[in-house]
Amino acid sequence: MSFTLTSILDRRLACLVALTFGFLVVLPPPQARAALVESRTADGQTISQRATNLETVRTMLEQEVVVQRLADYGYSKQEALARIASASDEQLHQLAALSDSLAAGADGLGLVVTLLVIVLLIVVILKINDREIIIR
Repeated sequence: MSFTLTSILDRRLACLVALTFGFLVVLPPPQARAALVESRTADGQTISQRATNLETVRTMLEQEVVVQRLADYGYSKQEALARIASASDEQLHQLAALSDSLAAGADGLGLVVTLLVIVLLIVVILKINDREIIIR
């Protein structure tokens, strides 16, 4: 067998290509991530956060307790809405956080409903187990 220069180069090139493809198959691919990015305001808060906070505060302004409290301080509902619309993102976020805590303790209706559901659940469980409920 006679080896010529072109056959040696062809073998070397074929080995190099096979070795390169072997490394590409063995090596893990780089991680790529893609996601939608929301627009941000100057202080880094997303625009959808501002809209959510604004909606939360407006919802709280619908409650009679809040309207009465504003009237006690000398503000009308329209004046409050105008001031809220011109508030900074940080101030709006603080108001929304306070509004969330106000909603949690605003009235005892949620507590009463929860207690009624628990009592009803206990009665149903006792009836299923053929237990009698006697109130004296």
